[in-house]
Amino acid sequence: MIKTMTSKRVGSAAVIAAALMLGACASQPKAPTEALTAAEQAVAFADAAHAAEFAPVELAAARTKVSEARVQMEKDKMIFAERLANQAKLDAELATAKAEAAKAKQVNEELKKGTQILKQELDRGTSTGTGVK
Repeated sequence: MIKTMTSKRVGSAAVIAAALMLGACASQPKAPTEALTAAEQAVAFADAAHAAEFAPVELAAARTKVSEARVQMEKDKMIFAERLANQAKLDAELATAKAEAAKAKQVNEELKKGTQILKQELDRGTSTGTGVK
């Protein structure tokens, strides 16, 4: 009788363990909230870097992918939502990089113009005899 009760307990434990393992395998992946938050922060950073002016295509792609990631989360398509969120983050980072590069190029052009003007002023002063010695 003790042997029968022990066998039933072991059998019940095995059934419960199997059910838990199947439940774990079949469970839905968790929502990619961290990836979505990172993407949203990257878009905000791109906005702050004036990416709308210098990299509008990349910024628009990032925003579209963030929105689509939210839609996919609502549809419980968590893996696809996470991929979209990661892509959105990369698009936003690219937009930021392009914006920063464009701004640096503008500054460089302004410095070149300023240097050219100073050279012209120095040349004029030297040719009229009032240049700095």
